[in-house]
Order: sequence, then structure tokens, then C-alpha cells
Amino acid sequence: MKGTAAASVVAAEPQSGLRAEVVSDLGPLEAEWGVLCDEARAGNVFLSPEWLVPWWKHFGSGREICAIALRDGDRMIGFLPLFREKVRAGGLAITRIAFLGDGATGCDYLDVLATPGREVEVREAALSALGQIEWDLCDLDGLWRESPTALLLAQRFPSVRPVAANAAGLAGADTAVVRDARLRFVCPHIPLDGTWQEFLAGLGRRENLRRREKWLFRQPGVSIEVARTEAEGARAVETFLELHRARWSVEGGSDGLSDERHENFHREAVQRLARRGWLRLYTLQAARRPVASVYGIVRGSTFLYYQSGYDPAWAQKSVGLVLLARTVEDAFVEKLEDFDFLRGNESYKAQWARAERWTIEVRLFRGARGRAARVAATAAKTARETVKAAIPEPVLEGLRRARRLARAPRGEGISVIEAGEAALRILSGSDRGA
Repeated sequence: MKGTAAASVVAAEPQSGLRAEVVSDLGPLEAEWGVLCDEARAGNVFLSPEWLVPWWKHFGSGREICAIALRDGDRMIGFLPLFREKVRAGGLAITRIAFLGDGATGCDYLDVLATPGREVEVREAALSALGQIEWDLCDLDGLWRESPTALLLAQRFPSVRPVAANAAGLAGADTAVVRDARLRFVCPHIPLDGTWQEFLAGLGRRENLRRREKWLFRQPGVSIEVARTEAEGARAVETFLELHRARWSVEGGSDGLSDERHENFHREAVQRLARRGWLRLYTLQAARRPVASVYGIVRGSTFLYYQSGYDPAWAQKSVGLVLLARTVEDAFVEKLEDFDFLRGNESYKAQWARAERWTIEVRLFRGARGRAARVAATAAKTARETVKAAIPEPVLEGLRRARRLARAPRGEGISVIEAGEAALRILSGSDRGA
């Protein structure tokens, strides 16, 4: 695997009697980790080896694994997947630890995995072992706001003052720790109560949807395919990537799949998801060619609407809307309990969703260096926000799109000169109707 290997395995004996190991290699843990993720209440695809092992392979360069495994005898009953890296915060060089899955690929609901009924002692033991790892900043982004882990951290580390590490439950050096936290992403979702027809009756866009479906399914060569197997997934993921690129090319590229590493990660992840029976990669064909795609994942009783793509030439025919409706209908047919749009407050999600969850970021700054970095980072953030507040929102959006254009892969049929010209149009506002 890529990434720097940690120097050693560190063992700690928390007060509960559980044995905590800080491990540097995911490979030997994969089987028991997968079993634990399947049974844990906090378990989800973004905490599974199916997602995080390929994530580490493609995004682990320059980082080191420092995951915490909690054992009762030989049995692993808890797992906190973490990595460590050197970063700069407010101009200061610090050591940061974070969830595997942090940043790249957009993982939500990251947390500690625990055997049901053992969550309290696992969280306590994981917190204790966290103190044995070297770090200035423990950056836990993607926690569900209502997670008991988030509540524990808020209780142990009041944000208004530094707390002694040992008194808060961290083992190791008894230095001061300061916490801060912020809301990160809204995750709209549909509780799948009742039937599809009952849900459709309350959908504000139902008449538009019916018109679009009626027109589309009168056209020749229209079909919807759902890839579930490895062979089907290998073909469907290439179609998805092509349509995703096409959809975002007019926006200067996607923040979610911005380079070859992301695409290669998804090629591998799709195979692993298919192996577990979790893959649902939808492709809508019209005029006998793909015009829309949805990258879906079904794990347990939940459908995760991860990403989508469509042919911009068909955008006016609402092919994305038609395919989204099919995925929701199928979730009802499969008798799932929840349809989760994951992070993002896009308007189309609001039209479909009936509830929402929030994720948060909790950061612990330890020691003099960590606290200095917090002060410096806060000052830098304030300065950035002051500058942004003085820039009109249309100009800010133009700058964002220009930045995506500048870093978009050149293999998308956009030359460097074309990207530059498009960026200038964006900044001047001449393409605002695109």
C-alpha cells in the first residue's frame, strides 16, 4: 500500500481491560474489520474496508496509518480508522491525525466502530489510546452531529477553555487540549415510509416528472440498466465517469472526481462494492447511447445516492430527474428504510428530501504547538473571510469555476487555451447562462 508505514505497534491497557493497539498496516485487519463494520451500529460503507482500503491505496502517499484496534482477548470489538500526516496550519508545521477517508471522495458519518452493546467502553478505550499517538491536531471531520462520539468529545473538552489531557481521558503526556467544532454538511434524505405511489403523490415535481417520463419512454432505444456484478460494474463505471466528466465540463470540472487518482479509486471501489452485493450503478440509455448515470450504493436498509452524471446535450430533457425517480422507486420496491443523498444542499435534493442530517468537524489542539496553530489558523481564516465578504457572490462563484477549470484533467477534450478562455468568460460574467 502507498503511504509511509508507522514505526511500530503501540499497545495500551485502558481501564476497561480492553487492549488497544495502534496499528500501521490495514491488511492483516481487513477480514475482522469488515465483520465489525457489518455488525456495528455506526457501521456504513465509508467506514468499511471495501471503501477505505482502496482509499488508502490511492490517497495515502506521504501519510501513515495509525488506526486504533480495540480487543477483548483475541476478538476485535472496536476500530478507529486514522492516519497521520505533516501539514501547515496558519503557517506552522504540525502533526495532524484524521479519519481515513478524510477529504478526498467525500465520506460522511465517519466514527468509531464498536460491537453492539460495547460502544461506551470502546469509545472510552479509543479516547485513551488516542493520547498515546503523537499529534498536535486531531481533526475528526465527517462525524454525524448526533453521534455519541461527538457528544463524548463535547463533554470532555469544553470549547471555552483548555483541559488537561489525562483528566479528559487521554492517556500519555498530561498536556493541555483545546477543542473547537463546526457544522460541516447537511445530508438530505428520504425516510422510505409508505409506498412509492404515496410518496410520488406528495412530490412537488410529479407533473413535470410524468411529462418527462412520458416523452422520454416514447423515444426509440430507451432503457435503464442497473449494474450489480463486478463485470457489469467494470463497464458501467466507465460510462458513469464519462458522463460525470461531461456534466461538469461546463462547470470547469468536478470537486468530487477531480483527477485520475479519484477515477482509479472508484474503479477499484466499484469492484469491491459489487463483490459484497452493494453496488447499484444505473445507466439511462436514449437513442441507444448513455445519457445519464447514477452511482448508487445499497448497504443494509439504506440507499446512498453518491454521485451522478449526464450528457449536457440531454439536460433539457431532464434525464437526470427521470433516472433519480427510478432510483427512489427501486428503493421503495426493495423495501429499504432510507434514501440518503449524502452531503450537499443542491436544490434538486431539497425537492425530494423529507428530512436531513448534519455532519460536524471536531478538532482537538494539543500542547503549545497545537494551541499556537489554532490561534494562527483562526487569524488566517478571519482574514480570508474578510476578503471574501468584500467580493460579490457572482465573482466568487466565477473564481471557483475558473479554479476548477485550471486544475481539470486535460484528457477531457479541453485545451489549456480553451480552459483559459473559458475562465476569462466566467470571470467577466459573459457565460452566466451556461
